[in-house]
Amino acid sequence: MTISLKEALQLSIDAEKNAMDRYADMAKEVSDPETRLILEQIAREEAGHLKKLKERLKALSLLD
Repeated sequence: MTISLKEALQLSIDAEKNAMDRYADMAKEVSDPETRLILEQIAREEAGHLKKLKERLKALSLLD
């Protein structure tokens, strides 16, 4: 199976969005404040990854 760079980026974007949402949801469910903060931090890190991937996909689309 051959996958294009755009497809790979879109798959990665979807995965990062799912991870970000999962960590944010877990943060809402835990009672321990320290655990909540760590999960919120991880969710923010995933959001940063998501932003970078979207920027790369947009830049690639501009080249077409």
